[in-house]
Amino acid sequence: MNAIWLLMGLLVLSYLGSSLVSGRVLRGIGLPSGAEYVVLGFVLGPSALGLLEPSSIAAFEPIAGVALGWLALVVGLDFGFVGNRRVRRSRIALGVSLSLATGLAVAVAAWFVAARGAPSLGDADRLLLAAGVGAVSSETTRHAVLWVRQRYSASGKLSDLISDMADCDDLGPLLIMGGAFALSPQATVLWQIPFWGWTIVTALIGVLLGLIAVVLLGSDFRLIQSWGVLLGTSLLTMGTSGRVGLSPLFATFAMGVTIAAVSKHREEIVAMVAPTEGPVILPALLLAGAHLNPKAAPFLPWVAAAALAARVAGKLATGLVLRVATPDARGTSPWLGVGLLSSGAVAVSVGLAFALRFPGPVGHTVLFVAAAAAVFGEFVGPQALRSTLRKAGELAAPERESIFFGRALAARPARDGAPSDQPSPPGKVEG
Repeated sequence: MNAIWLLMGLLVLSYLGSSLVSGRVLRGIGLPSGAEYVVLGFVLGPSALGLLEPSSIAAFEPIAGVALGWLALVVGLDFGFVGNRRVRRSRIALGVSLSLATGLAVAVAAWFVAARGAPSLGDADRLLLAAGVGAVSSETTRHAVLWVRQRYSASGKLSDLISDMADCDDLGPLLIMGGAFALSPQATVLWQIPFWGWTIVTALIGVLLGLIAVVLLGSDFRLIQSWGVLLGTSLLTMGTSGRVGLSPLFATFAMGVTIAAVSKHREEIVAMVAPTEGPVILPALLLAGAHLNPKAAPFLPWVAAAALAARVAGKLATGLVLRVATPDARGTSPWLGVGLLSSGAVAVSVGLAFALRFPGPVGHTVLFVAAAAAVFGEFVGPQALRSTLRKAGELAAPERESIFFGRALAARPARDGAPSDQPSPPGKVEG
């Protein structure tokens, strides 16, 4: 398949993503993590059917890099908010801390497995591999939580808590990624700065250009001028950070957080850019799947298995901490952490960014772990979360539904005076 056909396919996926977000055509269809598009890309890619040629995929790598940076900007604009409701600082701190703890646990497991299974791998590459695997294994995607809440009309204190945790833990993988990229910047010849210093520089690039964007947006919000400001400053952020080998995703995320914190037009900006998330996510997930190469390294299966096991253990520990530390989760199922296993676009985006920045065994292993975590979480996370919320009494809709087609199988008319199990209209869900 040449680049023209691939471009047409990506445009179709972009339109499909806009339809899913707007709800005009395909509302309720699809998996919450988007893992089916990763699998589709893998099936079409060089490692399976070979319909997507390596040269065609390589031609779209710059576009993929820009798409990933834009997604990070959108995530940053929404960080710390569920809809227009600001998440409490204590919950932000708890969510970020638990995400980093899970990533650290997975990174340690990956380090030891790589030390035994890949003795030829240097210490620097092993550290980079462990950091990347930890980054893609720390997230709980907010899309899965929102998917369950919308589909089953869930509402209550536990639902709000889980939504807050899923929204806030996006900082974890992006922060780990910023530190990992800072381990090997391309500007070390000019300036000898430790990796934590380069991580701070990455964030400062985003903060500075975010402040510039706020000034350019001005006090009078105008839609056309705002698009030019956001596109221009975000591309400048990606180019500046990428030029010195730092993480464009972490920089644009910092830019989005800065704009959301400083600009008085945050709600208008979020309403403007939020519809672009779907059209960008689906092509990015397809390209990520096309880059998958299970045979990239002999140690890849062992690292992936260890990462999944450590991720399960980390999320179970997260659930236990939530049950002890937060009143809203006390008395809930001890398997609460299993419901947090869903990962999605952020983790896969981080994995693809690693594969593009570090082509070879390290980058491909990180991307494979990200895809494996998304697929595994799809089979476990939403079902466990639904069961947890049901036991907490926060589900309003029945559960007899198809996983792909929403409420098509849910309704059954009442007969002979029996009560109907027709679901009540779903409530408004924030976020």
